[in-house]
Amino acid sequence: MESFYASLYIDIMERIKAKVPEINWIEQDFGQDVIDKWRPNVLFPALLIDFSNSEYEGESESNQFANVTVRIRLLVAPFTQSYEGAPVEVIEKALNYFDVENNVVRALHNWHPTYCQPLIRVRASSQNRGDIGLRIRTIDFATSYEEEFEEDNYWVEQ
Repeated sequence: MESFYASLYIDIMERIKAKVPEINWIEQDFGQDVIDKWRPNVLFPALLIDFSNSEYEGESESNQFANVTVRIRLLVAPFTQSYEGAPVEVIEKALNYFDVENNVVRALHNWHPTYCQPLIRVRASSQNRGDIGLRIRTIDFATSYEEEFEEDNYWVEQ
């Protein structure tokens, strides 16, 4: 693949498959959690990948430096309670998604393929979709890369 984003998507997918076997579904993030208030057609826990923001700077006449945000969304279908009166083993089962998230972070933080800088976790947040029974954890990673252009890529006004 020649595209930075396609290559990084595939490499992240392969890394997660190898390092976090408890993830049952990996896909591009197409908003699978907002499908008509019905549970998405994925296996849980699911990991969705998107490149939510990229900023480019000119480095020379033909090269650009890119700062990229890689957004990972972990979709979990909670299946047990975590209230204070629940048995410890029930609470631990309910909070297992934090361990899954930790494994995802450990697999990706400071890891990088040869064509970009290491992925660095920069933020994490939660979202509840109680209407369809989902807990969503969003983890953003920052990376950067340099893109080189050939001389014939210049636009010349006619």
